[in-house]
Amino acid sequence: MADICVIGGTRFFGKFLVDRLIHDGHDVTVLTRGRTPDPFGDAVRRIVADATDADSLAAAVASERFDAVVHQMCYDPRAAAAACEAFGERAGKWVLTSSMEVYNADTFRWEVPAPPMSAFAREAELDPAAYRYDLDLPWDDPEFAGPNYGEGKRQAEAAMLDRSVVPLALARIAHVLDARDDFTGRVRFHVERIRSGLPITAHASPGRTSLVPAAEAAAFLAWAAVNDVTGAVNAAAPDPVDVHAVCAAFAQALGREATVVERADPSGDEALSPYSCPADFGMNVEAAAALGFAFTPAASWLPEMARAAEKAA
Repeated sequence: MADICVIGGTRFFGKFLVDRLIHDGHDVTVLTRGRTPDPFGDAVRRIVADATDADSLAAAVASERFDAVVHQMCYDPRAAAAACEAFGERAGKWVLTSSMEVYNADTFRWEVPAPPMSAFAREAELDPAAYRYDLDLPWDDPEFAGPNYGEGKRQAEAAMLDRSVVPLALARIAHVLDARDDFTGRVRFHVERIRSGLPITAHASPGRTSLVPAAEAAAFLAWAAVNDVTGAVNAAAPDPVDVHAVCAAFAQALGREATVVERADPSGDEALSPYSCPADFGMNVEAAAALGFAFTPAASWLPEMARAAEKAA
């Protein structure tokens, strides 16, 4: 069994990750700022530190050594640089939780043009080794960092790859769903509108996108931490779905009809489904399957997700 540190394991699928690692028999240390209670009791060790502050982080882990560190809270290159500097070779391996948003051509900024991207992108279409990162941008300003989430993740990947002295896996995670711990509110959005008979807005002829259940995203991160996996790997159900399929699953679970209204320009519409895309936008997961991790098709788990959401509502 391995000694694994999870940076940021107290919210959303970070909790699923810690639970999975504990279940698999690993020794788990959770590193957080100590602001969010966790349910793990004596099953984990805890380190309190600010993962975005190089000095605080370095002091906190100076006497530590881990077989792997899973970084759930790395949203920009500053956090990546701080982590690499603080841990050095004391992390036997890094797993960086990244995002499907790195492939979003609409979020590339400044002089960096978006490379050609497939509708369902493969890992090689975005090479972090060739991507420029800038530590001097105002990443600590929420008004800058929030709108530049995708750019922050791209630069975090690039900085981590550039500065890590140990093997690195970049887990590019699709839209994460969970019915009971709905951190993003996206599941609740659909349940509440369908239950209330309110319409849900979609783009005209909406495209498909990639989804993954929280428990399976966590299982993938836990698997990547202890297996010979390096480089970027996409994490998503193999069958992308559109907003109509999502709404149909929730409507069936609720025993209601879902009204989906397509609009040519739905920008600013509060009823716009977060799973509506103007065109296909998702990820190819053949690389994960080739490495030995097979994601479950959304068609298999989306109805049960909807039923669980109905019970939790």
